[in-house]
Amino acid sequence: MMRRTIIGVLAIGLPVVAGCGSQPGVTGSTATSQPASPTGPLVLAQFDRGIGAIAVGSDHPLWSDPDAAAALDGSAVFSVRHAQAGDVLARLDPDTGTAIASWPLPVAMKSISAVSPGGRWVALTDREPDYAAPRAATRLVVFDAVNGEAARRLELTGDVRPEAFSVDGQRVFVLDYRGDHYRVQTIELASGERYDTSSRDKSLEREDMHGTTVRGVLNADHTLLATLYRNPGDAEEPAFVHVLDLENGWAYCADLTAPFGTGPEGSDRIELTPADTVIVTATHAGRIAEIHIDEVHEPSDVPVTVEYRNGTVAPTEPGPGQVIASLS
Repeated sequence: MMRRTIIGVLAIGLPVVAGCGSQPGVTGSTATSQPASPTGPLVLAQFDRGIGAIAVGSDHPLWSDPDAAAALDGSAVFSVRHAQAGDVLARLDPDTGTAIASWPLPVAMKSISAVSPGGRWVALTDREPDYAAPRAATRLVVFDAVNGEAARRLELTGDVRPEAFSVDGQRVFVLDYRGDHYRVQTIELASGERYDTSSRDKSLEREDMHGTTVRGVLNADHTLLATLYRNPGDAEEPAFVHVLDLENGWAYCADLTAPFGTGPEGSDRIELTPADTVIVTATHAGRIAEIHIDEVHEPSDVPVTVEYRNGTVAPTEPGPGQVIASLS
């Protein structure tokens, strides 16, 4: 059994407009390229579409699956796969990409949007995997991979994509797309109630958000999801980190001024530190912002601490993708 150490989590390759069981023998859509001997550490990675395992520095995944999605901490991988009896939801071995369990896919579900740490809860929607076309309505199924059944089915108005589960699995946080902007919303799974996610500062009203997602990182105890966004069209705040408190159910935006968000695509990076802060690096300018995301747990109108300094952070990632977790 290989040891898995969390390195980071990300969301790349999706056209996102954003801002502040049983039956293991399943035929899959896995595309496999198997080098005889990997030249670097093996990692689980997110590609432009899907998940795979690849040696750091290599351009050839040991396995990849364009219909797979991983938990935010890299602890579980699921895929929509195809069998003679019909499409199934398959849980994959991250080391090999083979199905280790599978269940019949709920009717009309086409893609996986979110997986909870540990892999118990899987959010499925009827959206096509590339999320290209806007929609007037979205079907959401929350699948319980422990009991092997759909735990909740919801018919939602609007163009909705689940982003993360709450720590207790009772809520799902979603992005509600509205043309060139979106809102972060919360859905109470027991009742189906849906509302704008509140701010850490209770005096603030939720607002429309703009920008393009770069990558998200989950903190060590899985209670905070910090996602970096670029919004070069905003001269005053061309980048920001949106922090979702997955325990208390509120959100916070740490706005970043230039040079963050002003360089070429791929020049802004976000990493979790051993101190459970996040570091955002504007690599083209050699500038770092360290954000104390743990402060988001306390409701307050005082801004979260952001420390700026010069420097860069060496990336830890394979050639064609970005690291979710180490497999060796």
